[in-house]
Amino acid sequence: PIRREIYTRPPDLCKASLSWSEVFAFHGTRRGIGRQSLLVDRGESGYRNVFLPDGRILYMGEGKRGHQEPLGGNLRLLLAHRESIPLRVFLRERPGRWRDLGWYRVEGWRYALLPEEGRYVYWFTLAPGGCAGGP
Repeated sequence: PIRREIYTRPPDLCKASLSWSEVFAFHGTRRGIGRQSLLVDRGESGYRNVFLPDGRILYMGEGKRGHQEPLGGNLRLLLAHRESIPLRVFLRERPGRWRDLGWYRVEGWRYALLPEEGRYVYWFTLAPGGCAGGP
């Protein structure tokens, strides 16, 4: 399970433009779902994140082929929801540049059919929590 004490301090640059090396120093992986943070983009990765007008993000779960499973990053987000653990979110602005969107919490999730691909995927609803208020 995810424990709060594994979290490291994020950059103090909320809303600032960051290099990939700065993001990677905190995120620790090239995968979208890290131990304490998420990477989002506007479709460049092949995932269909949806940015809602109220600041929430519909974040598609991990896995581009077949039905997504409650393993790996998806399990991490399911546990973050259950345990109310906030995650830092970094938005890809362009190649090599990222924006720190601050802390988000997993407000809810659903497992639904993606009709155009004929497979089931997780959709996690991420609600903004601001720059302060992390673990």
